[in-house]
Amino acid sequence: MKLDLIIKAHTFALITLIANGANAHESDIAYWKSDDCSKVSHAAALYLYTSGELLKTAEKERKAERNNEPKELEKLEELEETEDLYDLYEGSLFYSELSANAAKNFQTFCKK
Repeated sequence: MKLDLIIKAHTFALITLIANGANAHESDIAYWKSDDCSKVSHAAALYLYTSGELLKTAEKERKAERNNEPKELEKLEELEETEDLYDLYEGSLFYSELSANAAKNFQTFCKK
């Protein structure tokens, strides 16, 4: 699913940013360079935005499902759509957690 690929790509990007920030300078152990801190801050914002967009999409789909009366023949399709809806909610939670982790890293390594 596209959502899984997006999640993996964003996770890889965050890990790369954090690894580069941690290894970028050895003389200043306590804090990262401002450029690295800026990248982590932008990553946190991107993840929070992505989480919000996934949540909006999930809410729209949930409301659309509520408005449609299910027919007996559509039960299987409805189950598949419900699983997709849960995937959206899980993706939203995942990106929210990534954002919180990036913000915590920023707070720990960038605030002087």
